Parts: sequence; structure tokens; C-alpha cells
Amino acid sequence: MAAEYEWKFRVTPEEMETLQAAFPGEEIAMETTYFDTPSGSLSRKKLTLRLRRENGKTVCTCKSRLLDGGRGEWETPCMDIRQGVALLMGLGCPRELGELAEEGLVPVCGARFRRLATTIAYEDARLEVALDKGVLTGGGKEVPLLEAEVELKSGSRESLDNFARELADKYGLVPEEKSKFQRALALAREGCFRQLFDKYDRLVIFDTETTGLDGARDEIIEFSAVVLEQRQGQCQVIETYDRLITLSPGVTIPEKIQQLTGITPQDIRERGVPKTRVCRDIAQMIGGNTLLLAYNAGFDLIFLYYMLLRDGDAAILQGKDKLDLLTVYRDRRSYPHKLCNAIESYGLQGQVVNSHRAIDDVLATVEVMKAMEREKNDLISYVNIFGYLAKYGCDGKKIRSVRYRPQGFEPGTPVYQKEEAYV
Repeated sequence: MAAEYEWKFRVTPEEMETLQAAFPGEEIAMETTYFDTPSGSLSRKKLTLRLRRENGKTVCTCKSRLLDGGRGEWETPCMDIRQGVALLMGLGCPRELGELAEEGLVPVCGARFRRLATTIAYEDARLEVALDKGVLTGGGKEVPLLEAEVELKSGSRESLDNFARELADKYGLVPEEKSKFQRALALAREGCFRQLFDKYDRLVIFDTETTGLDGARDEIIEFSAVVLEQRQGQCQVIETYDRLITLSPGVTIPEKIQQLTGITPQDIRERGVPKTRVCRDIAQMIGGNTLLLAYNAGFDLIFLYYMLLRDGDAAILQGKDKLDLLTVYRDRRSYPHKLCNAIESYGLQGQVVNSHRAIDDVLATVEVMKAMEREKNDLISYVNIFGYLAKYGCDGKKIRSVRYRPQGFEPGTPVYQKEEAYV
């Protein structure tokens, strides 16, 4: 572990020009993506996890708070965040990182900037002066980033503090107390899904894995959900839910489904939860003014309805608005339209996966949904409108509260602007 000690300063554009002239150095292009668990457990534990591309090279870094005011730092080259975490654990990174990361990791915010860096000698210390100019990103928004950093590379902290104070006095600089991650995370949490939260108190994004394709006959073997609420103006994950579900007598998991999902009869026997318990959990989860969301929501909702009908209370779905993110994606991109295609289209590879396990797929759906909102803020217009491919028609069981409208293999007029509908 390396111990990091540094000072940060906010600077104006004029101050940045002055500092660049005073401290010329090597320019580095940097693009950072910060990660957290869906429930924000890493940030609550004061752990910062990031991937940063530096002039084309990808580096994974974890930072933690030290009792003396510095930060512990572990860093390794890697291909993606999962590999990065595994490598960091081998370097002695806090065990909490590995344990918390099992919940899943999602990108939460980031930064893009160019750094002008130079190393200087001062008293008994070797210091790096870094001048960062770019943007912080989060929640589909960007804000300017203008920052000066002074980091201790070797020598005493006293020398670092002396130089930082001299620099501040000479150029009139104001210390920056918050890290880039803290500021970008605050930006991400500010107004995420604002239009949806203006209408709903809670968003429940969910996914299922099933024994087949017929909701009336086949059964759910895994149900996963992420619950979002807006608290103090910020979008927060308040619950992640993932349960394997016991099967009715005589029902089996086809070999093809086992190969697709990796869920075996033994998994169900050892970790499966009774349907009645899951139905009670879902009833509590979606209570109140809640919007239900899924990728290919028509499929998941039909299975959910029949499970509730048999083992819970299907009436809890009445009056619940619904949003299908597959319908949104068809309006925005050309065929094919699977979740894996959306992940690739929005550049989320290496950050989330479409593994055909419900928990992975629902976490991926949340990130796809965020990317969709950043691209075009019209998700509210898709509530209770499900698209279907016009070539194949609108077959199967219909949801009475939903309007069905045709879509093609290529993007076209948004379905919410079409008059033709199958009701």
C-alpha cells in the first residue's frame, strides 16, 4: 500500500493560466469512471474505486481513508473493473472491498480532464504539482473541473504543507476539501430520473429468470430487483433484492435453462425461498406510489402476475404504472435489441454484464436506463406504452392497463407519438 498525502485547490480560469505558466510539465489525457455498489456501500465505507484511462492505458485504483488524514492507495493495470478488483485484493487492498463488491459494481460518476504534471524539489521533499482542466460527470450532467493538486512523492509532510501554504498565499488559491469522486457523486445524485420522481415515490427495476416462456405454465426461478427513491433531492438505491425461488412439485428446470442461467436444481433445493415468502416481499417492495420497470417488461410482468395469482395477491399490481425499457431501446437503435446489445451500444461493457442471472441483468438494466436518460430525457413518455414488432404482430397475454403500439427493426417515430395502438 502507498500512502497518499496531498493538497487540492480550486482555481479560476485566470489562475489556471498563471499556474500553467509557472509549472510547465507533461500533459496527460485522463478519463475516470468511479464505481460503487448499487446501495452505495463503498462510498459509505469511505472507499473510492475507479478505472482511469491515462493516455490509452487503463488502471484500477482503490483509495481508503487513513487515520492521519492521508489516503491509502492500491493501483494496478487491468482490462475491466472485475479484473481490477481481483488484482487489487491480491495487492492487500482492504478485505471490505472484495466483500462489498460481491453485491455488484456499477459506474456512478466520472471525470474527463487533461493534466499538466511536473515534479519539483522543495526543502527535503519531492512534490508533484498537477493542474487538472476538464469536466466532472454524473447523472447525465457535466460541470467544469479546474483544480490544482500538490502531492507528496517523498520526504516529510511538513515540507508538503509548507509548500502548499506558500502556493496558496502567492496565487490566492482556495483549498478544495472534497475529492473529485465526492463532487462527481453529488452531481450524479442530483436530480437523477427527476421527471419520474416528480410523479412516483419509488422506482422498482426488476428481472426474472424462468423455467420457460409461458407465464401461465412455467415458473420463476429467480427474482431480482433494485429499488430507487429520491431522498434529499438525490436518487438513492434503498434496496437490492435477489432470491432463488422454490419450484412447485413436479416442475423441473430444463437443461437448456440450466445452461443459460447456471441455475441448477441443487441451487434451488439449497437456496430457494418459498413462493409465498417472495410474494410477500414483492408486495412490500412495490407498495405505495411505485413505478415498475423492466427490460422486456411484458414478459416479466406476466410471470409476476401468475406467481402472485397462485401464491400471493395479484391485486397488488392493479393501478401500478409500468415502463418497458426494451420499447425505449427499439425507438433509439437498430436491430438487434437484446439487453446485451443495449449494454454495448451505451458503452457499458466491462462495467455491467448480461449474464442471464436476474441480479446481474437488473443491475445492467439500471445502468442502461441511466444512459437512456442522459441520451434523451423522455422516459416518462413511455409509461404504460409497450412496443411490439409489427412484422410479428402483438400476440400473447395483454396487460389491460398498457397500450400496445407497433415498432420496426429500425428507429423511427417514438411510440408515444404514434396514434395506432393495439389495446
